[in-house]
Amino acid sequence: MNIINIKIKKRIKRLNNYYSKTQVKKIFTIVFIAQIFFFFLSLEASADNLKKANKTVEQMLVEAKQHATNTVNLDPKKRTQKIRLLIEKYININFMARATTGAFWKNATSAQKEKYEIVLLNQIINTIEVHLNTLSTLSYKTISTELRGEKLVYVRGLIEDPKKLKPSVNILWKLAANKQKSFLILDMFAKTYQFIIINKNFTFFSD
Repeated sequence: MNIINIKIKKRIKRLNNYYSKTQVKKIFTIVFIAQIFFFFLSLEASADNLKKANKTVEQMLVEAKQHATNTVNLDPKKRTQKIRLLIEKYININFMARATTGAFWKNATSAQKEKYEIVLLNQIINTIEVHLNTLSTLSYKTISTELRGEKLVYVRGLIEDPKKLKPSVNILWKLAANKQKSFLILDMFAKTYQFIIINKNFTFFSD
């Protein structure tokens, strides 16, 4: 009788061990599949962000060229207003204001911050107006897009003169998504031109 009980206990133990191992295997399998699933989801999201960022740059340049062509004979004030709307649509002015002031931004009052953003916006408008007519004669193509961290996207492109009268310029756009998941331009760097210079002397632009 004892022998039978011992055999039964051993069989139950083996079944328990088998069941436990089977459950563990199932858990590991589910976790592994979940990891693969979320990995591919993240890849898809990353690819989508790269496409959105690149589209933002290309669409902005298309609208800028259209603006340059369609507003040649427009009243200067109205032309400036259209540029302002274009900038506010595609460029993150608040980020640029914080980036160009560094620690000073934290100590500034709300009125000072607002005034500084207006000054910065006007400076950008003036810079774009100077180069706008030239931009309308150039072509642009994307070279590559790169995800930097979780939010930042780098878009590298090339600006060329179809007539080959001016040298081609490699350009780097830095973009990030806002709360509405729309990508805005944070900064732009080119071989001979930098959109923003960050320093403590509030030097905004270099040309």
